[in-house]
Amino acid sequence: MQDTVSIIAFIMWTGALALILVAARRRDDTVRQGLSMSGGYFVIMAPRMFFALFMAIFAAELLPRETISSWLGAESGFTGILIASAAGLLVPAGGIVAFPLALAMYKIGAGIPQLTAFLTTWEIFAIHRMIAFEWPLLGTRFIALRVSSSFMLPPLAGLIAAGLVALLLNEN
Repeated sequence: MQDTVSIIAFIMWTGALALILVAARRRDDTVRQGLSMSGGYFVIMAPRMFFALFMAIFAAELLPRETISSWLGAESGFTGILIASAAGLLVPAGGIVAFPLALAMYKIGAGIPQLTAFLTTWEIFAIHRMIAFEWPLLGTRFIALRVSSSFMLPPLAGLIAAGLVALLLNEN
């Protein structure tokens, strides 16, 4: 997994440097503005990421390992995928909370298909987003139609992930 993280970091740094070079070719204030905005976002996001990762590390230590691994482990199968799908509804926060929580669950034994279902539910049915944006802007009818047309996506994503994990493990 560390190799994948290193490759992704390399790709991101390369992309950022390429964009800086493209901006520099414009010969205007774009590079300075971009670096200034990036620095501002870094100042805002760095403490959040620090505390989110801090939370994930402690959550991994404090969450009941046996319960998480039995309910959400790879061996929990489709039942675990359904439990993870339901659990994804309970995260009323953004990625700064959801992803470290997923990392903590992974570290203590949650399976990849189950985490896929958990994160898919969180992404599709984010309660905080529905309340803050969809309900006031689009109304309950839209929410009902969207939820009813997509409620099977998280378990389906979990099943597809389970198939891919099985396929990849058979290749090794």
